[in-house]
Amino acid sequence: MTVAAGALLRDLVDATATLPRAIYTDHRPVAPGHTDVLLTFRTLGDRLPASGGGDGWVPPDGTWAMPAWNSFQEALHVLLTRIPGGPTGERLSSEILGLDPRSVVALADMVRDHRPVRT
Repeated sequence: MTVAAGALLRDLVDATATLPRAIYTDHRPVAPGHTDVLLTFRTLGDRLPASGGGDGWVPPDGTWAMPAWNSFQEALHVLLTRIPGGPTGERLSSEILGLDPRSVVALADMVRDHRPVRT
């Protein structure tokens, strides 16, 4: 999605409301030195439970004023923003979305805590 310089927050909210179930992954200028920005989203598809489920990990649909970003959402964001593009990334994201929420959190912890092995 491209956001033009001078766009209002309402414009962004209206445009993202038309997207299928997706998560924001990245942004960059449309061109070097340009003020327009390209926002990148990754589709969530139908693998993620639509409401409830996950023992409270996944918020119900229609809850826009969440009191806090929960650990499952944070973990999902960490993993999906690090998945490469292309067919391999699509397969990997599909698998991640089908995992138990506790597994998603554990995988994200491994990605966050990855340190080079000392020799």
